[in-house]
Amino acid sequence: MSKTGVWIFSHVIFACFLMMSCSMNIGKQTPLQELENLTEDIRLHHAEYSTADWKEVYARYEQIAAEMENYQYSPEEAKKIGKLEGECVGYFMKSCVKSLDGLGSEIEGFFNGFNEAIE
Repeated sequence: MSKTGVWIFSHVIFACFLMMSCSMNIGKQTPLQELENLTEDIRLHHAEYSTADWKEVYARYEQIAAEMENYQYSPEEAKKIGKLEGECVGYFMKSCVKSLDGLGSEIEGFFNGFNEAIE
C-alpha cells in the first residue's frame, strides 16, 4: 500500500473511532437532557397539572430513569442526576399530598389501623 493509501486508511479509521466515541457520549447525554427538560417543565407548570398530567409526567420520568440505567455516569453527572430526580420526586410527593388534602380524618384512621396491625 502506498503512503497516501496508508494515510487515507489511518484517517478513515480515526474518523470512525471519533464518530463512535461521540455517538456513545450523545446517547448517554440524551436521557440526562430529557431529565433536565422534564424537571424544568414540572418546575414551571406543576401548579397547572391535572391528575392525568401527573400520570403522564410520572410515566415520562420512569421511562427516562429506565433509559439512564443503560449508561454509566461520572460522579459529577450522578450528582446532577440525583438533584434532578430529587426535585421531580419532591414535586410528585407534593402533588400526592395536595390530592389528599381534606382527607385528614381518613388518613389518621388509616395510620391508626396500620399501627394497630403491626404492633
